[in-house]
Amino acid sequence: MNSLLEVRKLEKVYGKGALAVEALKPLDLSIEEGKFYAVIGRSGSGKSTLLHLLGGLDRPTGGDVALEGKSLFSFTDKEAAIFRRRRIGFIFQAYNLLPEYTAIDNIRMPLYLDQREIDEEFEVMLLKKLRLVGKENKYPSELSGGESQRVAIARALVTKPAIVLADEPTGNLDARSAEEVLQILQETCRMFQQTLLLVTHDLQIARKADVVLTMEDGRLIAGEEQE
Repeated sequence: MNSLLEVRKLEKVYGKGALAVEALKPLDLSIEEGKFYAVIGRSGSGKSTLLHLLGGLDRPTGGDVALEGKSLFSFTDKEAAIFRRRRIGFIFQAYNLLPEYTAIDNIRMPLYLDQREIDEEFEVMLLKKLRLVGKENKYPSELSGGESQRVAIARALVTKPAIVLADEPTGNLDARSAEEVLQILQETCRMFQQTLLLVTHDLQIARKADVVLTMEDGRLIAGEEQE
């Protein structure tokens, strides 16, 4: 397997001096192409901090993240935004849909921002796979939690990113919807040969991953490959 994402001595400290908090202690990590990674750990263990740094949403205090050989922190802010839109898909627990736009416009938003053409064949496949056919013109307020999360997944996948980063994507869903969303994520990432890195507190979800990364007190204490 090829290494997709390389993390070297990555750390994040908030505040200074006596008030400094080490949210993420220096860590090294190699993420392979096409695998499903689950990141587990207690609240405050550094899971979300790690995810935000891996996606270039936040800048580290030290160290580097390289995706496909390109350092996320060597870009200007504008270059970084473009690179993120094209190569990284984000899925958040709170969905982060724009309430004034329809489901289909929320899905297409990364393409609109990038002024890219819509791949209609790919879009139709996504809508069918995510069971969103017939929901395209509904607004977020008219969608259920599961539907909203599926729209967020479609938005993350529409640019055909190399890696999908998901922060507790099933945290606001009932057990049935959570199982469905996870299954869809696994299937779509497998179908499009994407790497999936998912933060969760749910051990049932973690057991389905190829690799489980365990965080504790800002440290990566274990990386266990599962059969």
